[in-house]
Amino acid sequence: MPVISTNTAANTAVRYLNNNSENYSDSLAKLASGSRITSASDDAAGLAISTRISSDVNALEQASTNASHGISILETADGGAANISDILERMKTLASQSASGTVTDDERVYIQAEFEELLEEVGGIAESTRYNGVSLLDGSSDFADDNIDNAAVLAADVGQTASISTTFTADDVISIDGDDTLEFDINVGGAGVVPVAIAAGATTGTNVDITGQQIVDAINAASTGATASFDDDGNMVIVTDNAAESLEIDIDVTDSSGSVGGVTFADFGAIDDLSGTALTAAGSGVLAANQFEVNDGETVSFDVNGTAVEITNGTGVAKSYTDQEIVDAINDALTADENDEVVAAVDATTGGITFTSSDTGATASVTVDNFSGTMTSGDALDASYLSLGDTDSDGAAKAFGSETEVSTTGSDIVVGSSSDDTINLRIESLTAEALGIDGLDISTQDGADAALDALDDAIDDVSKARAEMGAVMSRFEFRGEQIDTSIENLTAANSVLADVDIAKESAKASSYSVNVQASVSAAAQANQMPENLLQLIG
Repeated sequence: MPVISTNTAANTAVRYLNNNSENYSDSLAKLASGSRITSASDDAAGLAISTRISSDVNALEQASTNASHGISILETADGGAANISDILERMKTLASQSASGTVTDDERVYIQAEFEELLEEVGGIAESTRYNGVSLLDGSSDFADDNIDNAAVLAADVGQTASISTTFTADDVISIDGDDTLEFDINVGGAGVVPVAIAAGATTGTNVDITGQQIVDAINAASTGATASFDDDGNMVIVTDNAAESLEIDIDVTDSSGSVGGVTFADFGAIDDLSGTALTAAGSGVLAANQFEVNDGETVSFDVNGTAVEITNGTGVAKSYTDQEIVDAINDALTADENDEVVAAVDATTGGITFTSSDTGATASVTVDNFSGTMTSGDALDASYLSLGDTDSDGAAKAFGSETEVSTTGSDIVVGSSSDDTINLRIESLTAEALGIDGLDISTQDGADAALDALDDAIDDVSKARAEMGAVMSRFEFRGEQIDTSIENLTAANSVLADVDIAKESAKASSYSVNVQASVSAAAQANQMPENLLQLIG
């Protein structure tokens, strides 16, 4: 029905014009941007998938960079290690020359002079081998392969060893009075305490020296579930059948009156657990005596994670300190030093002192070391314990005498789209001290003979360290290749989702352009229809 008040044809033409114009604009936007998805409404699911893939690609690109940095670090460290190896070879040559009977003492003086310079250069190279300003071979970097130092108790798989004390060797001797008994209580995996006792002598009052081998034999004869032995360096080690088992050792000396004093080292957990806080969840038992006595005028001092703790007795007489008083002194020193990483407490079960670390991860550790002074356990005890052989002048026990530090090895390098996808980069310390050659003297024939053995071991250690670096370097290289392949495949997959098909979209744009022109023409003609109807009115 022809009307002049409402132009329906024009309205329809305008609607199609708007639709066609919008389609044309969207098509031009896709062609201009090269993206198939210019807004979430284009493909909501595709946009979510594409975003996730893009995020993974970005992470992998950084992981590839991380892998390259790991290779560069190891190449730098290996270069320094190679120089140290060359120096050690020269030092071995000098030691061999000095060990020869054809060399005079005067000539050995000159040989020793060069030897000392080379020894100093080993330390210089270890310190000066740097990456991004960080020394790689002196044990100070985050990549240092830290070991358990004087860890008193540690569980280990068969074939792994845990040293009870790096200063307790097969040649060390414990002296105990004739009325005393040296006792080991060994608890493996919570299965129960197995006592190991060594009496001083068959005749009362006879003092006896107990050798390290006797202690090893006594432990093994007691069927404790742990095996004691000495490693190639002569250090005592204890091995359990299962690393998941805990290992506790109480070392006590009982005198004739029944008074007991000693030290309990316990609950450091298994080797596989050392990536946590370096202690058990509740901390670690360190001491298990109820009180300690400090002589008049004496100061007992030690460090807890670098914080100095001092207990001074100025009362005029020997004074006994309870575990709680010692804990208070430790915590007061930690608070004053603003060291909130460690908290000391009295264990409600054993009455001993525990340390709990608030840190987690690779940097968490608790260290108690640098002991000085004499702290006697109990009143009547006249026995000795410090690394099973080191006593003070009075024969009293130095309760905090050994350092116990546990930390993880190396630093994890992220080489994937997840933070859990890592490669551990660890570099052995190659200082003269770490290699066991610090202080070698080849100015005598005997010294040169001893130096030859030490240098052989050092050369082997450097070769092993370089082999380990090479193995990790190879792993980084293969992982880098795998990352590049993953990036290529993910980028291709993302292209299918996100990139516009230019040929297909160009055809659509041409079609939309024609439709827009048609809509404009139709709208113009529809707008003329009311004017044509006016001619009928006259």
